Amino acid sequence: MLSLFLSLRYVIIVAPLGLLSGAALTFWEGALTLRNAFAAVRMDLSSSVIAAVLRSTDKFIFGIILIIFAYAITFGFVFDVSDDERRKVPRWMLLSTINELKILFFQVIILYLVVHFATLIAETEGELEWNTLVLPGAIVLLAAAMKLVASSSHDENRRRAAQK
Repeated sequence: MLSLFLSLRYVIIVAPLGLLSGAALTFWEGALTLRNAFAAVRMDLSSSVIAAVLRSTDKFIFGIILIIFAYAITFGFVFDVSDDERRKVPRWMLLSTINELKILFFQVIILYLVVHFATLIAETEGELEWNTLVLPGAIVLLAAAMKLVASSSHDENRRRAAQK
């Protein structure tokens, strides 16, 4: 019975495959947006260039993050990786708990909102509408929520260590 449930973890591999497909699409879209930035340079539209570069940066970062999620899910929850292979991978790509995955997800959303806010500022060229301030507020609230999730996982780890 246990072996049946353990073999079901291989179904999870569908998620990383979808994430890698999404990463390829976002890289493609980022490249197309960057191409538009080069076209704007030729037409001497400097404000459009900044906004296009920020949009493409946002897409490239999101693609990188999708790859990190795919790696973390695949080698954190589906396949066991030897210690030798783990040493070859950068530490920031190694996730071993759901809490670490949640914190990474918070960080991704915050990063996306920061770049999106910078893109909005570049596109509006000066005058911002009041509803643009929702983004910095959301960033602060998400950062506070991330801090709460991180501190609760540290408290849980301390309790486990104290029980041993």
